[in-house]
Amino acid sequence: MKKIKVISATNCNNCELLYSVVSTIVKSKNIPAEVEKVVDVRELAKLGVMTTPVLVVDGKVKHAGAPIPAPQVVEKLITED
Repeated sequence: MKKIKVISATNCNNCELLYSVVSTIVKSKNIPAEVEKVVDVRELAKLGVMTTPVLVVDGKVKHAGAPIPAPQVVEKLITED
């Protein structure tokens, strides 16, 4: 099972949108994954990323910053190894 994190800042509209897109894709495509939303600046610092939102799949940063990718791109990011 994949571990997916959307790491965000407080009151980040793009972060909410990315989390929603990821959750919808995982559910609609029956992707075995645990999706977690993390609002913690320390997580960003650990990854060496200072822009939000950040999409992390199995410990690897797949996307950082705005604008968020199109849903088709997000699907590819969360399903590729």
